[in-house]
Amino acid sequence: MPMSVEEEIPTIYIGKKPLISYIIVAISMLLNEKVRKIRISARGAGISRAVDVSEILRTRYLPKIIDIERINIGTDTLKNPEGRIDRVSFIEIVLVKKV
Repeated sequence: MPMSVEEEIPTIYIGKKPLISYIIVAISMLLNEKVRKIRISARGAGISRAVDVSEILRTRYLPKIIDIERINIGTDTLKNPEGRIDRVSFIEIVLVKKV
């Protein structure tokens, strides 16, 4: 089954909320909605929180239900209000339901 267009994957953007907030949203998406995959995305200081959310989901809350499909890392270039170019690291972790 060839995929001509990349499927739309719901994304959870990690910020400064408590970890459990992101975990509850992810569990809700994976168990109540008709999605097979979710993406957890973060920049800068949120990267470690994104990894924590993914690992807590995978090992504690949904073991044997989800797994990591892929991890993308890189650097975004952003223009700040003063006009300077800033480089910010990012991570995207795609979790997939096991079939």
